[in-house]
Amino acid sequence: MPWYNYIDDEMDVCDPESYTILDKAPDSEDGPFLKAIFADELPGNPTQPDLDGTPGLLYYIIRAYKTGTGQPHSVAPPVPLEVIMSKSKATKAV
Repeated sequence: MPWYNYIDDEMDVCDPESYTILDKAPDSEDGPFLKAIFADELPGNPTQPDLDGTPGLLYYIIRAYKTGTGQPHSVAPPVPLEVIMSKSKATKAV
């Protein structure tokens, strides 16, 4: 599963123009902005996260927005999920 690192807090987790794909977790601190998620790839499309097919991911994203804190990992269901928040908006590398 790849990391999806979001750009400019566009809030469109399904638009490939809104994120970059990383091999490892980005550095960040808890805050109000979505930084990155760790999720399964959409079947047949490795450039998009499978939001519905990754168990519990939408729940963790909603909880992260509400609390401003990331989800270090999933205990139930036992899937390696992670949602990272940030104190500032992510920007696209130039």
